[in-house]
Amino acid sequence: MVLLQKKRRLMPEWLWWKRLGIFLGIGNDTLTFVLYTPCNRSATSSCFARSFKIKVTQKRKEEIIREFVQNDLILTTHGFERIISHNLEIDGIIKVAKERDLWLVSDEFLTEFVEEKEKEEVLEKIPETAKGEAEEVKVVVERGKHILAKEIEPELEIFKETDVTGRSTCEGKLEDFVEYFNEKYRNLREIIRNREGYPGAIPIDALKRYKGEDLRIIAMVKDKRESRRGFRFLDVEDTSGEISVLIPKDNRMLNSLYENILLDEVIGIHGRMNNDLFIAMDIVEPELPMNHKATFSEEPVHIALLSDTHVGSYLFLEKEFNNFLEWLNLRGNKKEIAEKVKYLLIAGDLVDGIGIYPNQEKELSIPDIYKQYDFLATLLERVPDYIEIILTMGNHDAVRNAEPQPSLPKDIGGRLYEMDNVHIAGNPVMISTHGVKTLMYHGTSLDTIIGNLTNCTYSRPEVAMIEYLKRRYLIPMYGNDSLSPDKNDYLTIKEIPDIFHSGHIHTNGYANYRGVTIINSGTWQGRTKYQEEQGHIPTPARAPIINLQNHEVSVLHF
Repeated sequence: MVLLQKKRRLMPEWLWWKRLGIFLGIGNDTLTFVLYTPCNRSATSSCFARSFKIKVTQKRKEEIIREFVQNDLILTTHGFERIISHNLEIDGIIKVAKERDLWLVSDEFLTEFVEEKEKEEVLEKIPETAKGEAEEVKVVVERGKHILAKEIEPELEIFKETDVTGRSTCEGKLEDFVEYFNEKYRNLREIIRNREGYPGAIPIDALKRYKGEDLRIIAMVKDKRESRRGFRFLDVEDTSGEISVLIPKDNRMLNSLYENILLDEVIGIHGRMNNDLFIAMDIVEPELPMNHKATFSEEPVHIALLSDTHVGSYLFLEKEFNNFLEWLNLRGNKKEIAEKVKYLLIAGDLVDGIGIYPNQEKELSIPDIYKQYDFLATLLERVPDYIEIILTMGNHDAVRNAEPQPSLPKDIGGRLYEMDNVHIAGNPVMISTHGVKTLMYHGTSLDTIIGNLTNCTYSRPEVAMIEYLKRRYLIPMYGNDSLSPDKNDYLTIKEIPDIFHSGHIHTNGYANYRGVTIINSGTWQGRTKYQEEQGHIPTPARAPIINLQNHEVSVLHF
């Protein structure tokens, strides 16, 4: 979208138009507009463009910029195009916007403005003697189009016990961390005890009483180390004590498992004692059961999964997001899918935020956190009111960075909390739609998993998400990710979801693992400079749609 603010008036003119997504070639009496259709673009990368010429003077162009800058108004890309294409009167637009105390001049506002002007013109042409008269006209009511999702009542449940909002117990004390690790261990131990052979697992301090016998323990990984002679060890602990576990050199399977074990994860170990060492014979993770069966909806409803919209960034793909909103309103192809969308889930980084990283203000089109969420509300107001919207938090949102994250404060969320079909929750959270359970987690710790496991990459986020399910924990490794040590454990995946939805790394990915449909929903932000430096190629403006009757996934490109 277009940022027009007094404090940026000294910005070079070419940068104004770069922010607009428009390059201008100026002729004697025309401007050539090249509207960029971003394809993983940054502000400096080349991409496909379509150009057109509009009869507009240089004076007209400068007038538009000057008037909106001086009146502290933000003009959307679609709004700018409408002003140019319809040659709208700037003074009238600004006057009405000021009267309504608006800060955003959107395409919807301009549509209403034009319609009101047309009504006034029609009334002026009607003779005074005729204005009070009326003619009886027969009205023919045509049956509207059948919209399946509109006729189905919502069946939405947000499981409050999985949401930290209003329930945080962290006081920042050392005891909080001790209790956090104990609770994590206890919960994951109970999951592993359901695995074959592990109901009889014994505490570490009892091992020495059973020398030479096959034994099983459940422990948290404290350290991984390798001796000069090439022997690999795991130092593990439970609530009773600690011990070193030897990984035999000749056991390929165990050595492969060793490479993918993270510090602080809880595992089950089958082995036997030899002096002071526990010699491993097998290692298991909490995992999902092989026989897990997913739940399906009886109603033919769909859910749309989004994340990382980053509203307020100058790389927010407003045009593509508008195309998505138009599609939800059945203006586009694939209507047979759109008419069944009953739920819209957005898994965090709703806005770009303020002060998230150094010099971020240079990359913002809306440098005001309240206005970022207000513009998000303006966009979501265009979602049909029969679609329920569930919003969760991410590391760019205006909540604490430490996970689990509470929901957005009401004074910042503003109009979002006034919308009847919008539901705002913390991160993570489990929800149910028509009996199908979806675990929503933004995925900030995906960076840690990808950085520590050789089989995980940014190009295939679904592989990293499977690692969450294997470990049944959302921040498996302590130290890299900001954590709030609450007494109640919101990070253990105690109940197996039917759908696991994340975002964060701006790349779409899809998989099915032991009956769980895994979705990483990508982004609606163009390629950032940081991503360019890292060689990371995002997949923006793609919306995964899941049919809850059979869990089939359709990916729509906008």
